[in-house]
Amino acid sequence: MSYTFIAWNLENFFLSTDLDLGRSRKDPEKVRTIAKVFNELDPDISFLSEVGGSASLSELNEKYLKNNYQVLLKKGNSNRGIEIGYLVKREFLKNLGLKAELRSHARKPINFLYPHESKENKQALIKGSKPRHQSHKMSRDLAELHLLKKEKSAAIFLGVHLKSRLDKEGIDWQGLRRRTAESAYTAHIYKNRAQKFSCPIFVCGDFNGEIPLSKRDPEFRDFYHIDGLKDFTDHLNLPREECVSFIGMDRNKRPIPMQLDAFLFHEKWLSHIKEGECGFYRYRNEEGGVFPLALNPGARHALPSDHYPLVTTWKTSLLLVN
Repeated sequence: MSYTFIAWNLENFFLSTDLDLGRSRKDPEKVRTIAKVFNELDPDISFLSEVGGSASLSELNEKYLKNNYQVLLKKGNSNRGIEIGYLVKREFLKNLGLKAELRSHARKPINFLYPHESKENKQALIKGSKPRHQSHKMSRDLAELHLLKKEKSAAIFLGVHLKSRLDKEGIDWQGLRRRTAESAYTAHIYKNRAQKFSCPIFVCGDFNGEIPLSKRDPEFRDFYHIDGLKDFTDHLNLPREECVSFIGMDRNKRPIPMQLDAFLFHEKWLSHIKEGECGFYRYRNEEGGVFPLALNPGARHALPSDHYPLVTTWKTSLLLVN
């Protein structure tokens, strides 16, 4: 037996119009394609980002996925209304005697201030005033999913959608400082959970940067110091040309293949993964043929999402190690 996990940024997945956020419904044809991919992959656990709240995720589940999933999503901190959450298949939980429990980190400080905020706090203290700024929190959330068996954690998923590269205020080039802090907080939570629990712990989602060993973006340095913890592509030595989850564009609209989405786990769990059933899904046409990577803005816009789903498949023995 096995189970399948996917991580997928659904790109502005709003299934209702939200005038307050300036959001409109996602194109119905793209929604149907997303549902078709779900039914094709038939995942047991899905971590999803850029979701327009619980209502949108529930509508996807009830209208397109036969209500086969338990929806787990708690409102986070996004000022764009894009949330992160999980769909966990009810049959999967029932067959393994598991219960899914979601814990949010949205309200927890991450010990981070922008330089100008730190400076203003110091000036306030010199004047005998209270600090003007409190620590920031995660841009969205750190969504901590526990799969419980008899109230004991059988697996833990730490799902993230880290700070993007947008810097509209001009205070943090490419969001690097904030993303570094969010990554450090997530690494801290991973280490804390690894000390407290003996079960598998996974870190997954849209990192908005490249964490594999061949890239090693500097904002993820706290993860690089954790022995044995690597992305699934490194554990499995997947060819780098196959490890593309997003096509960026430079100023001249030339394509930049990137792996923004990752799935980290400790090497001691490697024997439980099904190597030939892991990678990045490629969208297909009506006849089942695989579309080539979207190497221009028009082709990318035509896709149901600008991210490609990350897929890993595991032996169910992984959930029975405790």
